[in-house]
Amino acid sequence: MNNLRRICILGSTGSIGQSTLAVVDANPTFEVVALSGHRNIDLLLQQCLKYRPKMAIVSRSEDAKGLADSLKSAGSKVEVMWGADALSTAASDDSVDMVMAAIVGAAGLESTLAAARAGKTLLLANKESLVMSGDLLFREIQASGATLIPIDSEHNAIFQCLPQNLSGQGGDGTKYVSKIALTA
Repeated sequence: MNNLRRICILGSTGSIGQSTLAVVDANPTFEVVALSGHRNIDLLLQQCLKYRPKMAIVSRSEDAKGLADSLKSAGSKVEVMWGADALSTAASDDSVDMVMAAIVGAAGLESTLAAARAGKTLLLANKESLVMSGDLLFREIQASGATLIPIDSEHNAIFQCLPQNLSGQGGDGTKYVSKIALTA
């Protein structure tokens, strides 16, 4: 029986992404399928060589070429892609079970929605996705059967305080909490 949790880490070169990789290091049940880094190509290269993901995504085509050349020189067969569409492709890939959405700001919205639409377990560290498109995100999660686990500290604190039936454990929690407001 295969108990591997196949993870895509969007924003792997940032602090949350690096913390996620530390969890991967400590837990052999994780397999890294995809990594993305905005412009920190040197760190992303090191991560690709260590974790051997199927895919690596960067923001710009010239960075993709440089990363691909470096990986090829090191004997790696990681597929290098670039741009927002590539992030969404990785987040919705059939080989991915869960997505750590740790890309800051609006840049992370489309890939977060792609993960939700694909029914993934969504580890959401990008609170801007909730601020900009919370209703849409929750509709996509409900329609696909995705699971949302808030990683951002404020959202996770609220998640932990909710009754089990509101924190992904089933049941109808809407009769207990109708609205939650967070201040900026």
